Amino acid sequence: MSEEPQMINQPLVVIYPSEDGRLNTMIMPREEDTHKHFGLLIYDLVRHTARAFKVSEDDVWEWVMKERRKPTTEIKRPS
Repeated sequence: MSEEPQMINQPLVVIYPSEDGRLNTMIMPREEDTHKHFGLLIYDLVRHTARAFKVSEDDVWEWVMKERRKPTTEIKRPS
């Protein structure tokens, strides 16, 4: 059973690979959003990532914390 294509209106975050293999991230907050809203969004992403890869949330947070302590990528263009 195939899913119908979905049109995404007003995305909050878009992440996609560039031709050179780097990930591009665009954050597009709505006027009413704050950093707190996006903090919750990040937590949801961790939860969904854990489920998608059938690992614990702690396993995902471990990698998040490693990246937080020593970033492996630079922000080239702030959103």
